[in-house]
Amino acid sequence: MELNTKKIRGLMNDFMLYAWVILSIVDFIFYLIFLYQDILSYQPKTYFLVKVVLPFLINGAIFGISSMVTSSYGYSEQTKNRISGIGLTLICSVISIFHSSILVFWLAPCFGLVYSVIFQDKALKRGLYWISLCSIAASAIIEYHLGSDLPFHVLAETCVLSAVFSTLVYISANILYDFFINAETMIEESDEKQKAYEERLKHDVLTKVYSRYFIDNYLVKQFKDLSLHKPISLAMTDIDNFKHVNDTYGHENGDEVLKRIYEVAKVLDPQKVTVARFGGEEFLFMFMDDDVSMHRTQMEEFRKAFSEQEYPFTDEHFTISAGLVTSYGSIPFDEVLAIADKALYTSKTNGKNQTTIGKI
Repeated sequence: MELNTKKIRGLMNDFMLYAWVILSIVDFIFYLIFLYQDILSYQPKTYFLVKVVLPFLINGAIFGISSMVTSSYGYSEQTKNRISGIGLTLICSVISIFHSSILVFWLAPCFGLVYSVIFQDKALKRGLYWISLCSIAASAIIEYHLGSDLPFHVLAETCVLSAVFSTLVYISANILYDFFINAETMIEESDEKQKAYEERLKHDVLTKVYSRYFIDNYLVKQFKDLSLHKPISLAMTDIDNFKHVNDTYGHENGDEVLKRIYEVAKVLDPQKVTVARFGGEEFLFMFMDDDVSMHRTQMEEFRKAFSEQEYPFTDEHFTISAGLVTSYGSIPFDEVLAIADKALYTSKTNGKNQTTIGKI
C-alpha cells in the first residue's frame, strides 16, 4: 500500500515545532505565575534556567537535527522516517521529564508510537517503545527526588499505569502494522490479478491478436496521440466468403482460418503495425511507419501471404479484402475508421482479394 511518508514526516516536524514553541511559552507563563505566587521549587533564576531555558534548548536541538536530516537528500527514506519518529518521541520525553508534576505528560512519549505505525517499521516501534518506558521511569525518579508533594505510592501507580498504557499503545501499533501489511499484500495481489485480467482482455482468446476491448480502450488513444505528430494508417480487413468456409468445412476449421491471421501477422514488425480483431472475421490494422508509402506495401504483403496459406482440411486457399486510409493530422479515429470501412466495401464489390485506398 502506497503511503505518502513525506507528508507524514512533514506533519511530525510541524507537530515538533508547535510543541517546542507552544510549550516554551507555557513554561514561561507558568514561571511568571509561580513567581508571583512565590511557589517556585528553586530560586527564581535557577528555576527559569532548569524549567524554561533547558527544555527549550534541548527540544530546539532535537527539532533542528530532525529537520536537517529529513530535508536532506543524503539520507534514505527509512533513515528519515526513523529520525522523525525518534525526534517526536524525544521531544515528548523532554516534556514528560521536565513536567512530570502534570500527570498527563507522563503519557506524552507514546505519541511517537502512534505515528510510527504509518512507516511500517517494527524496529522503529520497538525503539520508540523503550524510549517511552525510559522517559516514564526518568520522570518518576526525577519527580520523587525533587521532593514531590505526591505520595510515593501515587508516583509508583502513575508510573506503572503510564508504562501499561505505553505497552497497550505498542501492542495496538503492532496490530495496526500487521493490518497495514496484510492490506498491502491484498492490494498487491488484487493489482496483479487486475493486471492479468487486463492482459487477458487485451487479446482475443481465439486468434491471439489484440481484442476489440484493446481497440476501444487503448488503440483509440494511441491513434489520437500519434496522429498529432505523424501520419497514421488504418486498414479494415475482412476474410472473403467466410460464411462459405464455416458452412462447408465447419466452425472448427473456420476458427483455424481465423487463427492464421495471427500466424501471418508475425511477419509484421509489432513496433510498426498493430493487429486487432474488430469482430467476427474483421480485423483492424494500424500502421505507424514514418514512411507512409510502406503502409500499402505492408498491407499487400500481408494479404498475399494470407492467400498462400495451406490448410489440412482443404486444398482451397482463402483470401482477405482490405480498405486502407491514411490520416494526416488530428482527424478523429471513428472518422478514419469509417472511411477505411467504406474502402473495404469497395474492395468487396470490385471482386475481393484486394486493397482499396480510401480518401479523406
